[in-house]
Amino acid sequence: MEQYIVGIDAGGTFVKAGLFDASGRELAVTKELSPHTEARDGKREQDPDALWHAVCSSTQTLLRLSGIRAQDIAAISVTGYGSGLWLVDADGVALGNGILSTDVRTELDATSAVDDATAAQVERLVSQRMWSGQTAALLRWFDEYELTMRSRVHRVLACKDYIRARLCGDMSTDHTDAGLTGLCDIERNEWSADALRLLGISRWREKLPTIGPGAETVGVITAAAAELTGLAAGTPVVRGVVDVAACALASRVLDEGHMSVIAGTFGIDQTLHPRPRTSTPPLLQCRYITGDAYLASEGGITSASNLEWCCRQIFRHRPDDAIAEGGDIYRQCNDAVARAYARGRSSDMMFFPYLFGGPDGAPAGLLGAVAEDGFDDAALAVYEGIAFAHKGDIELLLGGDDAARPTVVRMSGGASHSPIWPQIFADVLGLRVDVADRGEIGVRGAAITAAVAVGMFADFDTAAAVFTPVMRSYEPDPQKVLSMRVRYDRHRALTTALSAVWNGLDTVGDRYSDRSAVAADT
Repeated sequence: MEQYIVGIDAGGTFVKAGLFDASGRELAVTKELSPHTEARDGKREQDPDALWHAVCSSTQTLLRLSGIRAQDIAAISVTGYGSGLWLVDADGVALGNGILSTDVRTELDATSAVDDATAAQVERLVSQRMWSGQTAALLRWFDEYELTMRSRVHRVLACKDYIRARLCGDMSTDHTDAGLTGLCDIERNEWSADALRLLGISRWREKLPTIGPGAETVGVITAAAAELTGLAAGTPVVRGVVDVAACALASRVLDEGHMSVIAGTFGIDQTLHPRPRTSTPPLLQCRYITGDAYLASEGGITSASNLEWCCRQIFRHRPDDAIAEGGDIYRQCNDAVARAYARGRSSDMMFFPYLFGGPDGAPAGLLGAVAEDGFDDAALAVYEGIAFAHKGDIELLLGGDDAARPTVVRMSGGASHSPIWPQIFADVLGLRVDVADRGEIGVRGAAITAAVAVGMFADFDTAAAVFTPVMRSYEPDPQKVLSMRVRYDRHRALTTALSAVWNGLDTVGDRYSDRSAVAADT
């Protein structure tokens, strides 16, 4: 009897689900909106019931579209964004909204900040830098502003772990999600008591989940979950891995010669290492799903989410009949960029993709536009600017004595679906870019994890080759590599200059206010 696998990828905006057969063939895929809220105080949260509803709707639609019986599904696994925070009670019920990893409340709040000396000690213990949306930082914030919450919490979970708890009751985590909390000794694969102590949050230790392998069956679909999802009660549920690891796995990033570039809501650039990087602690680092390597990552919210904002707030207002009548604005952007890129750049316009925060506080925006510039030029500037932001992070990633030396880029995320954007990345990075020619890559990574867990494949190398056998390749154009290098250097110099000027505005404003006050007194 044929057996099938279901993979689910829970993001900050969409929940995607896919159903696959044992040959890795995608039989159906669904995408459900899972809205999040943003507040001016830096809070970015997700309604737990809305997220669960999106999961249930996705699986129901998946079964209906595929025509597969729920009883023939061999296993299901979930992936989701790392860090952030989901606090649940003993029944797995969320205590308030989930917090996205794009949350910046701790960045805007000096009270819960960690001094530089303490941060440096913690970073050495957990082999990565501290940042605002990290679980460690958010737990400190809760101790400062929601002190009574800790007594109500049974477990501190990641996004995929919350969904899995709703599916089968298991409230553990895996070593990829644990590694990204900023609280885990990734070499020992255990929670760091010293990091918790230095951060002043040792009392949260008993709330942290057990850590286990991602490719391990940890429960079965409960009767209650079966009724809501359409899945069969008793179907094995696999622990799963964080989305950046799932995307790397499904992109066949399996050795040190491969670099993973995920251009989605976050821009995440990743390399594999035989041991944790210590020369320069990366933004993120965790033990890889294969168990014998470590995944080091750099990045930020400087990727395709900036294009999404431009399309929503600016480009959709373009007086174009195709768009006005409901045409696909993303297709329009791809077409515009392809035209501009093919004929050669005619504009000096540059885009700075820092809508959600830039290096040293650099502001977002378009710079260098002239009256003759049009939509094609602006769209190309946005695509290039996002690729430049990735290159900046990659330069950090590839620095130091223990850096990897990749020879090929494996690209995933929303930008990889564009017919032109991967070519721009190839020309900016000066490396061949491969794109998996198969649907939703995070969903596929979750499915590969489940397939290995239930014994469909002996190892991840074999499973990844079966599930992602075909890749589109983009070779760098030598002439464009040279011109992009010049533009990139200019982009970085302008980013530094803009940051200095922008950060100096507060000082200028203070001086102006002081002069105004003196004038008023006189």
